[in-house]
Amino acid sequence: MLILTALAIGLVYASLLYLFSKKYSKSLTVLLFALRTIVVATVVMLFVNPYIKQKTYKIEKPIVILAQDNSESIVLSKDSVFYKTNYPKLFDSICNLLEKNHDVETVLFGDQYTNISNVLNTISRQYYKKNVGAVVLLSDGIVNQGVNPELNIENYPFPIYTVTLGDTIAYPSMSIQDVKYNKTVQANMLFPLRVTANALNFKGKDMNVVVKMDGNEVENVVVSVTSDRFSKTFDFNIDSGDEGVKQIDIIVSPVVETFPETSQSSQSKSQRRNFITVTDKKYRVLCIAKAPHPDIAAIKSALDDHFTFDVIYYDNVVANNDLPLQYDLLILHNTFIRANNDSPLPTLSIVGNDFDAFNTSQNIVKIKRGAANTNLDVRGRFNNAFGLFTISSDIKNELKSYPPLALPHCEITFNGRHDDALLMDIMDLETPNPLLAFATDNDGNKHAYIFGTGCWRWKLYEYYHHKNNDGFNEIFSKTVKYLLTEKDKELTVHHKDSYLNTENITLTAELRNPSRELINKPDLHITIDCKDVRPYVSTYEYVFSKGENNYNLNIGMLPEGIYNYRAHTSFGGIDYNASGTFTVESIGIEAQDLTANIERMRSLALQTGGKHYYITDIQHIIKDLENDERITSIAREETRYDDLINLKWLFFSILGLISIEWLLRKIFGIY
Repeated sequence: MLILTALAIGLVYASLLYLFSKKYSKSLTVLLFALRTIVVATVVMLFVNPYIKQKTYKIEKPIVILAQDNSESIVLSKDSVFYKTNYPKLFDSICNLLEKNHDVETVLFGDQYTNISNVLNTISRQYYKKNVGAVVLLSDGIVNQGVNPELNIENYPFPIYTVTLGDTIAYPSMSIQDVKYNKTVQANMLFPLRVTANALNFKGKDMNVVVKMDGNEVENVVVSVTSDRFSKTFDFNIDSGDEGVKQIDIIVSPVVETFPETSQSSQSKSQRRNFITVTDKKYRVLCIAKAPHPDIAAIKSALDDHFTFDVIYYDNVVANNDLPLQYDLLILHNTFIRANNDSPLPTLSIVGNDFDAFNTSQNIVKIKRGAANTNLDVRGRFNNAFGLFTISSDIKNELKSYPPLALPHCEITFNGRHDDALLMDIMDLETPNPLLAFATDNDGNKHAYIFGTGCWRWKLYEYYHHKNNDGFNEIFSKTVKYLLTEKDKELTVHHKDSYLNTENITLTAELRNPSRELINKPDLHITIDCKDVRPYVSTYEYVFSKGENNYNLNIGMLPEGIYNYRAHTSFGGIDYNASGTFTVESIGIEAQDLTANIERMRSLALQTGGKHYYITDIQHIIKDLENDERITSIAREETRYDDLINLKWLFFSILGLISIEWLLRKIFGIY
C-alpha cells in the first residue's frame, strides 16, 4: 500500500511537470517523466521510513571444544616435568592447527575436584543447537567426584575424541576411593564411618586400614588382597566423645612395604583427613502442613542428625495454644500461626496459595492477590546485597537453572525491614520481588519466608546433574541455622562449617545494640587460632570491613586444620563477644590415585563415535578431525529488518537519478 501511494504521488508530480510540456521529444519526455516519478516516489517513502526485510547467509565453521583436565593428579605423575614445561606448548600448537578450519574453544576443569561427567554435561547444555563437530577430552580419566562418566554417555550429542594424559603404567598402589560420614554427630554416641579402599597389583599381600581421631588410633583392620584390582568397603562405628570439632585421619597402606622409598612406590600408602562436629545439642523441629507435600520430605532430608523432625497436618490457621509440645523451630507449609498470640519461636513459612490465612496469621508481610488468576513459574537468583550468611559461589551461579516454584500472581509488601536472599525471575524477567526473605519481629524472633511451593524439584535437579544435594542442603541448613541463632545474642558471626584449602574463607557478622537495631559503627576485631593435633598453634588477627549494616571479612586461603575464633568489639560502654569453630580441609585426594584410567577414556570415545589417543599420538588427531565427515561447516540464514533511510546505496541512487535528469535538461537547453 505504501509503495502504491508513493508511486501515485510521484506520478502526479511528474505529470504536472512533464505531461503537458511540448519542449522535448516524445522519447525524452517519457524518460524524464520516469526519472522524476521514481525520485519523488522514493523520497516520499523515505519520509515514512518503512522497514525492509533482508536475508543474509553466514557460514559457520564447525566448533571443536578442547576440554583440558587441570587436576593435580596429572602433574604428580612421573612425567611431571613434561606436563609442566613441554605440554602447554604442545597444547597451544594443537589449538593453532585446529583453528585453520575450525572454531576452537577451550574448557578448563578439575582445579579442585575432577568431575568429568559434570563438565561433559555442562558442554552439552551450553552448546545446545550449535555446530559442534567434536569434543576433545584431554585427561587422565581419574574421577574423584560425581558419577563415572562412561555410565550415561551413550546418547551424548557430540563425538568425544579422548587423549589420555598422565602416567599409564599401573604401579602397585593403595588408595582411598571414598569416605562417607556425617559431618555433625551427637556427643558420646557411636557414629558410622564407611571407607572404600583400592589396591592395584598387590595380590597376595595384606592391606592395613587405620582410623585415628585427634591423632589417637581408634580402629585398625588388616585384610588380604585377593586380586590385582582389589576394592573393599570397611564399615566402622566410632565413639564421638565429647562436644567439639574432631579430626579424623584414615590411612591405608600395605602391612609390609614391598618397594623401597621412591617416587613410584610413594603411591603404596594413602591418607585422607576429614573433620566432624560433635554436639550435645539436639534441636526439635515441628512442621505444620495443610496436607502431605514432597517439600516437607525434601527439607527434612537437608537437616543434620542433631534435628528431630515432627509433622502434623492442620487444615486451618493454628493458634499457639494448640501446639502440642515445645519446639525450637516451626516450619509452616501453607498453614500459619495466629497473629493475636505471636509465636515465641523462629519460623520458616512456605507460602502457597492461601494468602488470606497467611495475612491473618502475622503482620510482618502482606500478600495481595494479583489480577491474573493463574500460577506463575518463579525462579530464584541470588541477591548480591544479601549479607546474613554466605552461599557458595557454585550455588549462586546455578540458582537460575533450578526448576521454578509455583506461586499465584500476587503483590508482596513487607511492613518493615527485611533481607532478601533470593529474588524472583518470572519468565526470564528479573524482578525485585523476594523469593526467600528474612525478617525479625518486634520481640526479636527471626522469621524466614519462601514464596512458592515446589522446592523438592531443586533437590531432584541437583541429584540428576551432580549426583548429590549439596546446594539444596546448604541453602536450607544455613537458613535453619540462622533462624536458630539466639535472639538475645547481640554479636553473631556467620560462616561455613568447613572450607577447602583452595577457597577463600569469608565471614559475615551482625551487631545489634540493646534496642535490637543493627549497627556497625565500632571496629570489629577477630582472633583466629589454628590448632593441629601436633603441639602447634598459629594465630591470625583481622579487622572486619563495614558493609551497609553488617560486617564482612575475606581472609583468603588458610592451611588445613581446625580453627577457633573469637570476635570482639565495644560500643557504648558494652563489650560484645562471639566465638566459634570452622575447619579447613585439604583437596589432596587428587594424589591418592595417579595411574591414568585408560579404559574409561577408551569407553568415552567408543560410545560417542570418537577415537582414543595417547599423548604420544596427539598429532594424529588433526588429520582424523579433518577426515570426519560429521564435522562440516554449515550455512545459517539470518533475517533482519533495517530502516529504509539507513541504506546508503539508496541515497546515491536518488542523487544519481536527479543528476541524470538535470544533465538531460541542461543538454537540451532548459537549464
